[in-house]
Amino acid sequence: MKKGFILLTVLLLVSIIFAGCGGKATTSTTPTASTTVTSTIPTTSTTVTSTTPTTSTTVPSATPTATATAAGPKRGGTLKLIYDTAPSGSIGYMPEVQGDTSTAIQLCVETLIREDNKSQFTPRLAESYQLADDQSSITFQLRKGVTFHDGSDFNAEVAKWNLDNTIAAKLAPNWSSVDVLGDYTVRINLSKWQNTMMSGFAAYMTSKAAFDKNGLDWVRANPVGTGPFKFVSYEKDTVFKTVRNPNYWEKDANGNQLPYLDEVDMLFIGDSVTEETALQAGEADMGIIKHGSKVSSDLASAGFVIKSAAIDTSVLFGDTANPDSPWANKLVREAVEYALDRDAIAKMGYGYWKPAYQIEGSADAPYDPNFSLGRKYDVAKAKALLADAGYSGGFNTTIIACPSSLNNDVVVAIQGYLAKVGIKANIEYPDLGKMIQDYWFGKWHNGVIYEPMAGFANYMLIFNILFDPVTNWHPSWEKTPAYIDLYNAALAAPSFDVQLTRALTDYIAEEALMTPVNEGGRGWALKSYVKDSGVLETNLPPFLKLEKAWLDK
Repeated sequence: MKKGFILLTVLLLVSIIFAGCGGKATTSTTPTASTTVTSTIPTTSTTVTSTTPTTSTTVPSATPTATATAAGPKRGGTLKLIYDTAPSGSIGYMPEVQGDTSTAIQLCVETLIREDNKSQFTPRLAESYQLADDQSSITFQLRKGVTFHDGSDFNAEVAKWNLDNTIAAKLAPNWSSVDVLGDYTVRINLSKWQNTMMSGFAAYMTSKAAFDKNGLDWVRANPVGTGPFKFVSYEKDTVFKTVRNPNYWEKDANGNQLPYLDEVDMLFIGDSVTEETALQAGEADMGIIKHGSKVSSDLASAGFVIKSAAIDTSVLFGDTANPDSPWANKLVREAVEYALDRDAIAKMGYGYWKPAYQIEGSADAPYDPNFSLGRKYDVAKAKALLADAGYSGGFNTTIIACPSSLNNDVVVAIQGYLAKVGIKANIEYPDLGKMIQDYWFGKWHNGVIYEPMAGFANYMLIFNILFDPVTNWHPSWEKTPAYIDLYNAALAAPSFDVQLTRALTDYIAEEALMTPVNEGGRGWALKSYVKDSGVLETNLPPFLKLEKAWLDK
């Protein structure tokens, strides 16, 4: 059951996140551990202001809160945005929605709760939630007066139907059942608690009435949600069109009906150069971009607002489970860290990247500005460590370049730096199928993988997906007893805990079990007239928050 859940989650990672990749602090930016987690919401929604640092180039970035004009936000207009991967498969039946499909449908469907970029949860269709003291269940008080786009009511029975579908599809292995406790109260019973489950509670809610009336096949092609925009049509691989929901439940701080826009169209362009051309030609108002790409630089020079955050870090990690592997020797792993000129690699990012000396990106919550465990570029020290490890003449190895994280120039640069200290590395570029079968699920020998650590708001989620001791993804990367203890402690906290997460990543740094190479990720390029877009305020760049967006033109 867990394997199926993890596979679907990793497919989401591959398509949504990785496509773009390319002394202790004494305070925590997340709530301290407690036995009860609650969120109480005002009747009118307030804007969540992003605390993630963003990069704004050439044109000052719009603030996350309402842009000040004499008349306030303007109503009307069509926002056109470009995304790089089109929906495939079901776009309306949530248990079947995978990968980038969820990027488009979030215009139409909503979740019980919404996660911001610091793993704080605010309500959407749930007004509040409470985790039981013994962590055996979580109860949601649902918002009243919400209707789906077909006019049917959102209530506890409908929420249960959606959550039961999630369980039936084996997408929530630690949910045991769902109970209706009142017209607007549901409880999810848990077989096991992990704080990464909070992201899973942000489940999309769709209309049961539409399903009952039209059947599964119709629903697969027609998302019917409660969101700010109603589905109009999807022209495969080309455009996903929506219009304003006139009965949307949310109002702005002044009591005005949301959303402001009349329409939102999501255009799909996979090639970054073609996307740049379309943006420059005015065919779209905003588009998702790679963090640290030439496209980012070009668009910034053309006057676009570039918003990006260093939340992903690409890392190297070797075969440590096989005792005869060079990578099982800590001295070798330390030598490799000293062998890489990460300052020079960062310069390949057109001014957006920073050298990575810790696993977390500089915009991730557990990032430690006083980090002291990094190993800076020192070829002589690298060679001395290799000699101490018994590899004075170097050794042969393979760099396995994760296909969904590739920046070929970085991989080749790593190969060159290793060669300077005597490590002769071939580069393997497996396709996704081979990557999953031979390296994510399978064992490898005497190789080192280059792969991104996606910067989820709850940073433990990336470990939960790709380095879980139970599912044992990346089985040739040994999950030591110390790693397992620290991993379990961080997951068992009632909510995401920066200090416990940092204890885990510090252990990995001390043992040189992963070598951070470069920061990456994704961001957005926006015309200066796009206001209150909400990009980078929620979890990861592909998660949008457009209910308050408007066009100042």
